[in-house]
Amino acid sequence: MSVSTKLLPCLRCQRLQTLPIRNFSTTTVPLRKPNPNLQTALSYHWDTLPPTPQQLTHSAQFFERRPPEFLWSAEKFKRMDFSTNPEICVLGRSNVGKSSLLNALLNKKVAHTSAQPGRTRLMNAFGVGGLDRGNPLVVLDMPGYGYGAAAEWGLQIMKYLEKRKELKRVFLLVDAEHGVKETDIQILNLFKSQGIPYQVILSKVDKVLYGKGKPGKVIRPENFVELRRKMEEVKDAIQPDTEDDGAVVGEVLACSSQVSVGGKRMGVNAVRYAMLQAVGLEMKPAVKLAEVQEIVSFEEIYGREHEHVSEPKVVSK
Repeated sequence: MSVSTKLLPCLRCQRLQTLPIRNFSTTTVPLRKPNPNLQTALSYHWDTLPPTPQQLTHSAQFFERRPPEFLWSAEKFKRMDFSTNPEICVLGRSNVGKSSLLNALLNKKVAHTSAQPGRTRLMNAFGVGGLDRGNPLVVLDMPGYGYGAAAEWGLQIMKYLEKRKELKRVFLLVDAEHGVKETDIQILNLFKSQGIPYQVILSKVDKVLYGKGKPGKVIRPENFVELRRKMEEVKDAIQPDTEDDGAVVGEVLACSSQVSVGGKRMGVNAVRYAMLQAVGLEMKPAVKLAEVQEIVSFEEIYGREHEHVSEPKVVSK
């Protein structure tokens, strides 16, 4: 595997100048049999369990019961507001669909969307109240990196990722159509070197499933194969270098903020569940206790005649 130390202008930092960038080829990614079930095909779990329908419903209610609250915007890390509430942030290349996904997640247009890269220029925080009053979860929309991004944004993003104690998990968006790029690999290496918890989300999955056709039509089997190929590619990129590297979540989720199936945005509720799980606010699975069984004694099973069986006598010579 070749190693490169090329840096991006938006992420120029002395601590990353010697950080190796792992390159990989999609030609070595093994194909797996696709699952024709859409909900199952939108997630790939190899080290976690998928949420139950009840957990997905609870996650949707948590995000939709009360409108999100705008908390603050900051251009630099030192100007951020501090609180004790847990935070998760949405990060990705410029024009990967962060703002569109955030609007779908929060069920409200809170972020401006544009086809022009670099639309988001500030770190914007939104409070999600859930079922009760207050903001138990804070979601951050971060500026993009790569093409169209400013070098200063990358520096401030790194400060936040490395120093923010309230940060519980980073959700890294990767364009499902274009896959993992060199800029994404560089960010992944940063996560691993600093032990930053993260999870990869494939955005714009409708581009893969429907191709150039209109959403809503029957998805071709080969498109399911292509989606699984993309997920296998991501898995290959995020595999930990050592067994004790627990920064990555062993699953890949795919979603679309533009296409709905059955009145629900594709894969959005699964992403909501992952965000709640990152901070411990997800619905816990019900644990059914085993019924207490009556203890039956040996005598009740075999009768009490065993008590009168005499021990064999030992005859000494």
